[in-house]
Order: sequence, then structure tokens, then C-alpha cells
Amino acid sequence: MKDELSQLKDIKPPVEVPDSSFWLFLALIITIFLLLLALVYWFKYKRGSKRRKRFDPILEAKEKLKRIDFTDSKMAVYTFDKYLPVLIGDDQEMLQEFENLQKDLEKYKYKKDVPKLSEQDRLNIKKFIDRFIK
Repeated sequence: MKDELSQLKDIKPPVEVPDSSFWLFLALIITIFLLLLALVYWFKYKRGSKRRKRFDPILEAKEKLKRIDFTDSKMAVYTFDKYLPVLIGDDQEMLQEFENLQKDLEKYKYKKDVPKLSEQDRLNIKKFIDRFIK
């Protein structure tokens, strides 16, 4: 056994291998965090700003009233009843006129089959709308 040990060459001491796995892991976590932050920013501010428009009920009401389809009398009356009060606001005199016109138009509502709008009712609706839309 001594002969065998004497034949052994000198063994070098262990060499320390640099371990950078902790720093690589930390860099990966920071990169993922920054990518997520950029993605959230893009979705919230860039992409959302194209879709996000300020809702203006008066502007929407005017647009809907301009595009009333008088061929469908039921939908025309419902659209008129829904959007015109937005334009009237607090004007009591106009509100009273609107309520009177609503009573005249009830024959076109709450039924499965409704008659076509009479020419007089159509003119009354158009005149009332034209007061607010110019």
C-alpha cells in the first residue's frame, strides 16, 4: 500500500468555481417584472386611450334622434321617448309639450303590432326634434 501511495502524484487543492446562478436568477426576475410593467402600461394608457372617449349623453341623444328610422314606427317612438328628455333638461314648458306628444304617440307603443306612423305624428316628432337639433 505504501508503494501505491508513493506512486500517486500530488493532487491539487479544490478550485472554487464561480457560481453566478443567483445573479442570473435575479436578472431574470427583474426582466420579467419590467416586461409586465411595460405591458400593463401599454394596456392601460396606450391601448385604452384609443377606446376611451368621454361619454356625452347630449351628443349621443342628438345623434340617435337625427338617425330615427320612421319606417319602424314602434322603434321611432321608443327612440324619441328615450333620448328627447335628455335634451329637454329642466325646461318645464317643453317637458309639458313633450308629455302631451307622448300621450298622442302611445298608440304606437306597448303592442305587438303597431300601425305605421301617421303623417301628422311624423311631422310632430320631426318638429319637436328640430327645436333641439340645428
